[in-house]
Parts: sequence; C-alpha cells; structure tokens
Amino acid sequence: MKAEVWSDIQDLIETYFTVPSLKELLLRSVADKKEEHSIWGELTWSVHDLLGGSNPAIHRTAALTELMLLALDIMDDIQDQDNTEKPWMTVPQEQALNVYTGLVTASVSELGALRRQYPAAPLPDPAKVCEFITEAINGQHLDVTNAVQTEEDYVGMVQRKSGTLVQLALYMGYACTDANADEDTVGKLNRLAVYMGLMAQLDNDLSDLLRFDYKNDLVQKKKTIPVLFLLDEEDTEFPVIQQYYKGEIDQPQFLKHKPQCVQYVVDSGCIEYTRTIQNLYLHHADELFAEIPAASANKEAFREIALARFEL
Repeated sequence: MKAEVWSDIQDLIETYFTVPSLKELLLRSVADKKEEHSIWGELTWSVHDLLGGSNPAIHRTAALTELMLLALDIMDDIQDQDNTEKPWMTVPQEQALNVYTGLVTASVSELGALRRQYPAAPLPDPAKVCEFITEAINGQHLDVTNAVQTEEDYVGMVQRKSGTLVQLALYMGYACTDANADEDTVGKLNRLAVYMGLMAQLDNDLSDLLRFDYKNDLVQKKKTIPVLFLLDEEDTEFPVIQQYYKGEIDQPQFLKHKPQCVQYVVDSGCIEYTRTIQNLYLHHADELFAEIPAASANKEAFREIALARFEL
C-alpha cells in the first residue's frame, strides 16, 4: 500500500469518527487489512496511471477504495462467520456492523467532499459507486442463500459478487481520468474486471475446499466450480459427498469421513479442472487487455498488479 494512501486512510478515520472506542476499532481494522497487502487501492491508482491520469485526488480516491472494499469484506465475514481472528470479528456483532456502515457512509460522504474540493477534476460519482455496491450485495445474497445449482448459476453469481467489486476498484481509478468518457475503454475494463473477479473467486473456492474445518465449502454444502465437478461424478467410488448433499447423511456422519474426503478431493481432478478454467479466464483477460490502448510501461505495471498473480 502506497504511503500516501495509508496516510489518507488514517486521516479519514480521524476526521469522520469521533467516538474513541469506534475510532480505535477502525484503526485496528485498517491496520489489519494493510498487513494483508490489500491491492484494492493499487488497482485504483494503477488504472488511473494506465490511462494517463494526473488527478490530484487520486491518492485520496485510492484510500476510499480501500475503505469501501474493507467494509464489504467485513460484511462478508459477519455473514459467513469467517476469519474469526480479525479485529471486527473479535467484538460484538453490533460493533462490527458500526464499522461496516461507518466505512461505507464515510467513503461516500468523502467522495462528495472531493467533488466540492476539486470542481474541475474528473472524479467518481457517488451514485455510481452505490450502484456497484448494491450489485455486489445482490451477488452476495445469491451466495449466502445457496442459490447456485449449476456452473452457469455460479458464474452469474460471481460476476455480480466478485466481478462487481473489481469493477468498483477500477471505476474509482478511471473515473479520475478523461478516459472515463471513452465508452469502449470503459467497456473493456469492466469485462476485464469480471475475469479478475472470477479468477480470484476460483482461488478462494479451492482454498475453502481444501481446508477441512467448519467453513469448508463441502461442509457448508456450497456449490462452487470444484464442488460441482465432484457432484457430477455419477459412478464415484466415494459416494459420501453426494449422499451428504442429498440429505441422506447428516453433517456429523459426513465429518466421520474427513480423511477419505480430503484424499478423494485431491485425487478427483477437481483441482486441475478448476485451474484449467482459471487459466482460460486469464487467457481471455490477456487478450482483452491487449486491446486497451496505453503506454507499454503503464500496461506492464498494471498487469503486474492485476493479472500476474493468477499465472500458474
């Protein structure tokens, strides 16, 4: 995280939150996110540079990206009861919800303040930002209600849940440039964001499949790409997964087969299948990215942040 962005994040919290205990919780939360090497702000700044931007508010805008995406991460953790060691998960839920709502509302408020401070500069539209957030919440609801039944359902859900978040991060950057008026470039960036969201979600899905605690996707009966692969195996020598999903055995019975299940997942080919799909998305993303006009040095810098981490 760039030093200017980190400084602005701390300044925003000091400015908007006056209750000492809430401010302290927020500062611990953003410090934790900083330790994760979050790239959301970098995506915003990098796409701004990619398109030749020179906006004086880009560091502040990148800080707002970090805060909004942290807020949505917090809501995701609350809903999934995941990442229990995080600062926002070690306090009563009503306090965590204050962190979530506070970060979102403060960020949108600051966008309005920036537009007043820099009236001649191109800047993100708070209404458009809220549209992205609302669409991501729609996707999150599909996820938490286990609405996914097919691979097509999965892709649609991830496009709305994860792809929209990347679109938001990129919007925060390109909205700070004159390229915001270029519909062709914006369209390509939005499609690129969907591929990035899909690839990131596939990474998460494999991680959640290979952990075997309560939050394992199989234990939660989630239907992700690797799980759908497993469920599609009709003549399996290990029928326990299908029996569990059909309700023929309960969770305690399923967990008795934990070692065999882990081995079956590793041997099944679902990991390789998921990586193949991810690599296909990367190929499409690279083809699309090649069509975006920009200086080669800026393109290399952006690709290093946005796409290189998905290379197998």
